[in-house]
Amino acid sequence: TKCVARETREMSTAAARALAAVVDAERSVTNVAKGRVLNRMEEYVDVERREDGEDASALEVAPITVYETKYVEAQLRMIAVNDAFICYGIRNGLIRVFSRKSGNVRSLLRGHSDSISTLKFLANTDVLLSVDVRGRVMVRKLSLQGADDGASIDVSDDNDAGWTIGSQNLVDFDFAVDTPDGHLPPSACWLPLDSRKPGKCEFALSAGTCVVCYECSLMKKGDAIAAEIDLNAPPAMDGLQVIEFDAPVSCVDSAPAGRKLVAASEGRAYVLVKEDGETEFECTDTLPWTVETAVFASAERVILGNDNNSELIVVDVTQETPFAVQRVVFKSDSDKLFNVCLQHNPETGIVLLSNTRMNTVYALHFEKSFDYIARFEASQPILSFDSHVKYDGDGGATMQLFCLQTQAIQTLSMPVEACIPPDGALEALGSLGTPKTKGSLEHSSSATLLTPDMFGGAELAGDEEDEEEERAAVVPSKKAAAAQPASSEESMGESGAEEEEGEDEEFESANMSESGAGAIPVAAAFDMKQLRATIRNEMRELLNEVRDERRLAAEERKADMERARKANEIAAANLKRDVTNAIAALLQQHSVDNAKTLEAGIGRAQSVAATSAQTAMKSIVGPSIDAAVRAQMETSVVPKMEIACSTMFTQVKHTFERGMADLNTELLAARESAAISQATPFVSGLRQATTEVRQAATALMTDIPNQVAQAMAKVTARAPSGMGAPPGMAPKSVTQGKTLAQIEQRLDPTVEISKLLQANQIDRAFNLALSMSKVEVVMWLVNQVASDRIFGQTPCPLSQGVLLSLVQQLSSDLTTPDAPKKLDWIRDSCLAVDPADPVLRQHMRPVLSTVHQSLMAAANSPTSAPEVRAGTRLCIHVVNSMLSSL
Repeated sequence: TKCVARETREMSTAAARALAAVVDAERSVTNVAKGRVLNRMEEYVDVERREDGEDASALEVAPITVYETKYVEAQLRMIAVNDAFICYGIRNGLIRVFSRKSGNVRSLLRGHSDSISTLKFLANTDVLLSVDVRGRVMVRKLSLQGADDGASIDVSDDNDAGWTIGSQNLVDFDFAVDTPDGHLPPSACWLPLDSRKPGKCEFALSAGTCVVCYECSLMKKGDAIAAEIDLNAPPAMDGLQVIEFDAPVSCVDSAPAGRKLVAASEGRAYVLVKEDGETEFECTDTLPWTVETAVFASAERVILGNDNNSELIVVDVTQETPFAVQRVVFKSDSDKLFNVCLQHNPETGIVLLSNTRMNTVYALHFEKSFDYIARFEASQPILSFDSHVKYDGDGGATMQLFCLQTQAIQTLSMPVEACIPPDGALEALGSLGTPKTKGSLEHSSSATLLTPDMFGGAELAGDEEDEEEERAAVVPSKKAAAAQPASSEESMGESGAEEEEGEDEEFESANMSESGAGAIPVAAAFDMKQLRATIRNEMRELLNEVRDERRLAAEERKADMERARKANEIAAANLKRDVTNAIAALLQQHSVDNAKTLEAGIGRAQSVAATSAQTAMKSIVGPSIDAAVRAQMETSVVPKMEIACSTMFTQVKHTFERGMADLNTELLAARESAAISQATPFVSGLRQATTEVRQAATALMTDIPNQVAQAMAKVTARAPSGMGAPPGMAPKSVTQGKTLAQIEQRLDPTVEISKLLQANQIDRAFNLALSMSKVEVVMWLVNQVASDRIFGQTPCPLSQGVLLSLVQQLSSDLTTPDAPKKLDWIRDSCLAVDPADPVLRQHMRPVLSTVHQSLMAAANSPTSAPEVRAGTRLCIHVVNSMLSSL
């Protein structure tokens, strides 16, 4: 047992070292991301090429756990994070929960039976909202519970025994949504907490063709009872509102403040508002752009996206008529574009997207529109993520992305300062950028191409030129200040450039007051501008120098640590060598007895040291190894064993079924061979007897007429010449005899009926069979013809008289074993009969009355089989319908 434990610890240590090496390799950041400024109303971003000066950066990686997820391209949010927990959806609707304070404290939430589509935490709480693809919604309150009720929550990697994650169900609704193919699954969002309703929270859900809003209590005791809600007939429930649309709703999102929602349905976005004092949402605006996703960036601006978020449109919804402010288009020449998880982080103003086909994350800074974009690279496709901002002690901020990837659950980090435009970048590009025409857009073949009239009031594309014109116009107004100071101040107030150029205006006004002159040269503003640009460049160079010095200092510290480590290794090796040599010399100097004593003491010391080391390792490393082995077994070994067992049993099942099929085939072949071998002598004898009978009949039909003719000839020859043949006995020719086929046809009517069927003369065949008034012949014909051949054609090949006669003869005897088939033909024949036929109308009621009596007798007979009674009731219903129509 000890050897096995030692081997297990060695294997766990090796696996831990390998995982640490992989993580350290991924954590290295090659360079700092350099983005580019977005200052136009219509921007294009090529996902495969970067512009001059633009560079991507690798994300810093911190692993959470190893878990394989199938690669899919879908707008899902399957992971949620807050300050205490990490939650992500796994297979079969299960939700895994980790404690952020200790990864060893985990739990598994059950309740959903389908894949998770949305996971979201309520802001600043541990209340989790989960939605699956079938529309089941659950709201849970998570908590970290200790072994003792009075224990304080202090969990660490070394002291997490007895701690568990508890959950309380606050809401459990099943809306049973059937999402059509090609539409996004149900999604949900939290509405901001209302200070006027303490202890209450509200969420919105896109379910089928409806938006469902529900207000629930956070102070509920016990678990909520699961309830099924039919959206076609929603129940009267406090806090529940169902808003219906004409088409499936693809997404829903809430504004960061107030009671305002945006929902996308059938390519249009709708703004829903609940006014103060009202209890229901009402649609206030319709955004006329083709969209599939919609996100509130602020209370005034909404970001709209198409099905793969390759186009983003910023819309101002504060005006009476909403208008587009900006449009950003992601493009790819080789179809390497599918953006998922459009998320806006309100703390930093950063909008995040993940391109699953390029393993890239795009960070777009948003203020009133997109003004900066930066790219970050990952090693695996990011299928879903949730963002969280982490602040350090120096005031810096890091954007953490908790990602659900194809091979693992990891935390990817990026500095916030790399996602926002550098100081002065917007102003520099605005003054040195290429002149543009205000309100114009570049040509695009997109179906959602914006037109200039959609940009009413937007001043993004031409604001740089207007600032230059206004800046030049400020100087003449100030030159006239000596003559008309009041009008000068008024014109300056209307210029619209005070906010951005207030510093320059104060500088120029001071010069005017000191000199007393009435004019300042226009070049002064440009000199001031050049001075500010020079100062900005010098500050940037100084900042770069400081960064270089910090980098060099970090490299020097790293080199010093490496040199110190090597020196320590060399000193330890020398010390080990010197101690060994000294002990060897000491042993050689002393006697043999002293040497034995010394050896015994060293042995005891080594034994004590080994025992102490083993005890220390067991107490310190043992729990960690056990937890690591248990986690590895749960996440890797057990799932792979399940897959292997499932594959093995599948193969065994297929082999068994194939063997049984082969055995069945062999048994059938053997049975057929035995039957053929037994029947062959009987068939041969029967054929021989038939041949002999045919030959005898042929001989009789040939010889007897010849003999009769010869006898008549002799009688005629003997009779007097004046005498003729007896009356009524006209001489017959020898050829008037009938052949065997004609006799067989007269004796067996099925021969002629078969010929008529082969000639496709179905009506004549049934007419011939019915004219014989033999139900056996009629049933023989029914068995020869499929019902679809008769009643599957339009019009029916049988005449009305044949159909009526067929119904009457088949209903005459319903006690035979073939009664079920008779009932099927009676029903189909009655449905094919035309009650309005002028020729048979007078005969239909007597015939159908007789048929009705026969059916009633069969239905009431105790000897009738159950299937016969069921067929009889159906036929009675059909006959009653025909009688009522006559």
